[in-house]
Amino acid sequence: MDKKNISIAIDGPVGSGKGTLAIALAKKLNAFYVYTGAMYRELALACFREDVDFANEDQILEVLGRVSIELKQIGSGIKAILNGEDVSEEIFQPTVSKLVPVVAAFFRVRKEMVRRQKRMMEETINSKKSIVMEGRDITTHVIPNADIKIYLTADVGKRAERRFKQFSDKGVNVNFDDVLKDLKERDRHDMQREASPLRIAHDAIVIDTTNDTVDQTVKKAIGKLKERNLI
Repeated sequence: MDKKNISIAIDGPVGSGKGTLAIALAKKLNAFYVYTGAMYRELALACFREDVDFANEDQILEVLGRVSIELKQIGSGIKAILNGEDVSEEIFQPTVSKLVPVVAAFFRVRKEMVRRQKRMMEETINSKKSIVMEGRDITTHVIPNADIKIYLTADVGKRAERRFKQFSDKGVNVNFDDVLKDLKERDRHDMQREASPLRIAHDAIVIDTTNDTVDQTVKKAIGKLKERNLI
């Protein structure tokens, strides 16, 4: 379906629908899907397992430099592989989720992660395959020259509902009020951190998914790709 190897960058806050859209686009375009958040989650899990001082960036960087953090595409989804172990479910446990914004806020940690993500993008395009990458600094730092940049947003209450359902579907026992509170706190962390804060790129297409079905959001994104003659 795709006319050339393209790069699609998707940013947005928690629960805005980034992952759902990215997976749908990757499937439609037969592209490589990269969930960058899983990389930070794997690092947070590795540090938690080693009882690292989460206030000490040097200790976190030491773990990052030593452990193996991988993303393996399985069909249209991905598996998070930490030191050869599939931790795709464990990285979404509440304990790990609370630690993710902590490790992600450190400048040197993000610099190294961005370096790795840029390399993924370059290797994918060089291998004659398109890439769909989603996160919080993809349009602004990781792929600032992406063929198309999309920023998803939605009402915070709706985003909390989606997040709560994600946890429930994964068998994680959580309280909705706690999910809403944590989501608001994550927004604050993401938007106010000094290192690669969540921002709307000046040339990004903003799509509000509050009242959209998944199909409607995907249709809007596909429409933008067609407008730019990318597919």
